[in-house]
Amino acid sequence: MSWFRSRRQLWLVIGVVTGVAVLLGGVLIALRPDRQQPPGTAPVTEQTAFSVYFHRGDPAAVVAVPRSVPKTQMVATAALNELLAGPTVAEREAGYWSMFVPGTAKSLKSVQITDGVAHADFTDFSTIIPNASSSTGSAALLAELDATLKQFPTVRSTVYSFNGDVAGFYHWLQVTPPDTPGDQTGAVAAGKRFLVEVAGMRTAFEGPFRWTGDNLAEATYYPPSPNDSTQPVRTLPTAVGLSRAGGRWLVTGTRSDVILVDTPKTGEAVSSPLVLTGRAHVFEGNVTVRVVAETDGGTAEIAKSFVTGGGGDAPAPFRGEITFPRPAGGTGWVFFQEHSAANGEVVLTTAVRVTF
Repeated sequence: MSWFRSRRQLWLVIGVVTGVAVLLGGVLIALRPDRQQPPGTAPVTEQTAFSVYFHRGDPAAVVAVPRSVPKTQMVATAALNELLAGPTVAEREAGYWSMFVPGTAKSLKSVQITDGVAHADFTDFSTIIPNASSSTGSAALLAELDATLKQFPTVRSTVYSFNGDVAGFYHWLQVTPPDTPGDQTGAVAAGKRFLVEVAGMRTAFEGPFRWTGDNLAEATYYPPSPNDSTQPVRTLPTAVGLSRAGGRWLVTGTRSDVILVDTPKTGEAVSSPLVLTGRAHVFEGNVTVRVVAETDGGTAEIAKSFVTGGGGDAPAPFRGEITFPRPAGGTGWVFFQEHSAANGEVVLTTAVRVTF
């Protein structure tokens, strides 16, 4: 009997040892790394996608360039940070350019969006990009900032500042700080200044004004009477389209109901000889055509000619060409104008913005 008990105890010990070995083997197998996972594989990071807006030729126009960053709820902040760093080397080689450079990266202090108004505050980068304070430079810089922020549906208008100083930012750009939404004073003044200083009217009397969209407006003006320069000729209206970028009102074009232009189109890149087509109903049918190039110091007329439309009771088609020396890039205008039969002054203007 003692022999039987010894044998039984031996088998119990063997069973316990075997069970422990199996259990430990299972633990070791569970702890062993999966040999099928490639070494060095990183987990996939979710991304937030948006665009930044740079220039590609025309300093008055911007184009969307895609960007993505690790997922964030602060999308407007991320977009401005990407914009402020400027284009990549590859993007610059592809023709994109910006007022912002690597030195302006990380200059964003905060972005707040309240009631549709985005307020972006920066450290003062005015000494890093001093050329942004020129007339062309300020428009180009504001176009980049505005387009990048206004891609988001919660943003309708923008305000910028240096270290909380709104006036300081806009005075550096030589533009007035943003107006209140219903204030039309800046728009009316910009339209009148364009007709007198660029289009060549002796003066322009203010007429009706209307808002055509968010930061978009149209203002109407009349030429002075040849018999009494203090009185407007209200039968000869020129409507001026205006767009506000930050605190600056810019003219987008002008139109007269009796000078209708088909070509060139607004924003078109033009070269010499330039084909001119449209319809006109003016004195003796003669429409003066002027090509004007924009420069840092203002504007310069580079060509002048005329086309003939209708001088009777209805508009008649016109077609012609104008040749001009090609400017070294940039933007400008093609003016189609009627001159007074009494004193030769400009009384009507249709102006088309172009690039060279």
